[in-house]
Amino acid sequence: MKRLFSVFGAGCLFAGLTLSAATLTVDRNGGDGVFRTIGEAAAKAAPGDVVLVRPGVYREHVAPERGGEAGRPITFRAEEPGTVFVRGSEVWKPVLTPVAGAENVFATPVPEDAFFGEFPNPFRRRLNAGGRDKQEAPRPADGALLPYSLGQIFCDGAELRQLQTEKEVRRVPGSWIITADGKSLLIHFPADYDPAESLLEMTVRDRVFAPARRGLGHINLEGFVFEHCANQAPFPQLGMVSTRSGHDWVIRDNVIRRAKTVGLDVGSEYWRTDLIPRTLPEDQKLLRKGGRHLVTGNLVVDNGLCGIAGWSCRGVRIIGNTVERNNALSLTTNECDWEEWAGIKLHEADEALVEGNLVRFNGAHGIWFDNGYNRARITRNVLFGNVGSGIFIELGAGSVLVDNNIVANTTPYSGLYPGRGIYVHDASGVRICHNLVFDNAAEGVYMHNVTDRKYHGKIVETSDELVVNNIFCNNGGGVSLPYPGDRSENCVSDRNLFVGRVGFRYSGKTPWEKIAAGAAERLTPEERTRAEILRSFVPEVWPKVSGREESSVFLAEREFGVRIKPFEPSLYLSNRSGREFALEPVPGVDRDFTGNRYGEKVLPGPFQDLGKKNEFRLLFPVM
Repeated sequence: MKRLFSVFGAGCLFAGLTLSAATLTVDRNGGDGVFRTIGEAAAKAAPGDVVLVRPGVYREHVAPERGGEAGRPITFRAEEPGTVFVRGSEVWKPVLTPVAGAENVFATPVPEDAFFGEFPNPFRRRLNAGGRDKQEAPRPADGALLPYSLGQIFCDGAELRQLQTEKEVRRVPGSWIITADGKSLLIHFPADYDPAESLLEMTVRDRVFAPARRGLGHINLEGFVFEHCANQAPFPQLGMVSTRSGHDWVIRDNVIRRAKTVGLDVGSEYWRTDLIPRTLPEDQKLLRKGGRHLVTGNLVVDNGLCGIAGWSCRGVRIIGNTVERNNALSLTTNECDWEEWAGIKLHEADEALVEGNLVRFNGAHGIWFDNGYNRARITRNVLFGNVGSGIFIELGAGSVLVDNNIVANTTPYSGLYPGRGIYVHDASGVRICHNLVFDNAAEGVYMHNVTDRKYHGKIVETSDELVVNNIFCNNGGGVSLPYPGDRSENCVSDRNLFVGRVGFRYSGKTPWEKIAAGAAERLTPEERTRAEILRSFVPEVWPKVSGREESSVFLAEREFGVRIKPFEPSLYLSNRSGREFALEPVPGVDRDFTGNRYGEKVLPGPFQDLGKKNEFRLLFPVM
C-alpha cells in the first residue's frame, strides 16, 4: 500500500527552481551571519530563498511582507523537523496565592494589558464563534455560566482547561477560571506542579504564522511545530497558521496544535473584507483570491474549534494528513452563534481535493464541505470516531465525488446530527461510491432538504444524487434519500452491499400517510401492516416501494464481518458469504483505496482485491 499519512517526511517535492537563491539561517541563540528571529529573516527573504531555522522555541508572530514566485517560492524550513517550536505564548511568572482548604489551588490577578503588548488582553475577550468579533467581555452580567475567554494557560507544555464554575476548578486538577469579579484567575495545577521548576506559559498573540499582507503566493512551510494561539473564530477566519487569502502555498510535515479555535486556514478569510483586521488599505478589496495550496503530511491536533478551515479555497489539496481531536472545547450552539466545528471544514471548495487523510476522534464532523463544491472530491480517507457525521455535504448544486473512504463509529452530536456516516442536506450532485461505511450510530447515508435557502439564486434541492457500489455494515439505518418531488429528483441508490439488520425509510418530513398511500398498491396487507408498525421498510419490500436497491445485496452478519483497530490502526474484513460480485464501474473512479485499478466489472467497497481472499487485513501507516 502507498504511504498515505506522514509527518516530518524526507524532503520537499516542490523545492522549486532557484535563481540566485540564498539561505537565511535563524538561530535564537544568535551568532555570526544568523538571525535571532524568524520574522527578521522573513523581512529579508526574496523569491527563491530558504529561511532555515535551527532548533529552539521562537515566541513570535511570523508575518512575511512578500511572497515568492512560480518556481521560486520562499521556503521556511526547520533544520531538524519537529524541533522548531513557534509559539503564540510567552513565559508567565505570576505571584500565586494559595487558596485555603484547596490543595494545589492558587489565585493570581489577571495579567495587566501591557503583558500582551499590542494584542488585546485575551482573558478579557469572549470566544465568539460567529459572523464577527464583537469583542465582548467573557463574564455576563446575569451570573450565567461563564462563556469561554480567548485566554490559554500552559503548565510544562500541557494546556490547563478553562472550566465553567469555581466549584469545578477546585475539584478538577489542571483547570482554571476567571473569578466572578473578573479580576483574578483561579488555577488548580496538576498534582506534580512545582512552582520552582515548572514552566508556565500564557498566550499573548492571535496568530503564529500569518503574512502581514493578504494575497501572497508561493510560500512553503516545512517541519515546524506551531502552537498556542488566542485566536477568535470562525469569521473572519483567523487560523493560528494562515495563508491570508494567498495562493500556491505548500504546507508540509508540520504539527499544528492547541490553537484556541482554528489551527490552519487556507482560504480567503471573509466576504466582509472591511471586517478583516490588520489589513493594508490596498489589500482591503481582495476577495476570493485564496487557493491552490497543497497541505500534506501535517499533524493537525487538539485545536479548540476546527483543525483546517477555508472559505473560498478553489483548488486546495489536503492530502495525507492526520487530523484528530479538534473541537477540543466541544463547542456547540450554546457557546457559538454559527456551526463551524469540524476536523476539516471548507466553504466554496470548487476543485478541492481531500485525499488520503486520517481523520479521527474529532469532537465534530470529520470532513465538511459547505456552500459550494463544484468538481470537488473526497477520496481514500479514513474517518473514525468523529461526532455528528463522518462526512457532511451542505448547500450546493455543483458536483462532488465521495469515493473509496472508510467511515466508521460516528457518534451523535445533537438531534440534527445523530451519528450518520455520510450526511447531506440542501445539496445536489453528490456521488457516493465505493465507500466502506460501518458501525455508525445512525444511517450509513442520509440526504434531505432542511431549509429554503438559495444557492446561486435558486432554492436549494436534494436532487441528482447517486449512491452506488458501497458496503454498509451494521449502521443504525440504511440509505435514506428524500421522497421524490419538486426539490428531490433523480436520486438513485443501488448496487450496494448491506450487512446486518437494516430498515429503509425516506428522509425528511414527508408525511407517513403520503408514503404509505404511494406504496399501498405494491405491498401485501401483511407488508403494509409491518411497515406501519416499524415506520420503515424491510429490504425485501423497499425496492418495490421506492425503486431503489433493486440490484443491491443483503447479507447476514455471519456472512460478512468488518472490524477496525483505530490505534494500530488496521482494518479486518472477512467475506464468508461465497457471493461473487460484478458491478458496473463508476465514471471517474479508476483506482481503489490502495491504488488498485478498477476493471470493467468491479466489487463493492473500496478494496478491489477483497474478493480474492476470505480474510483481508489492511494496516494503515502510523505517523
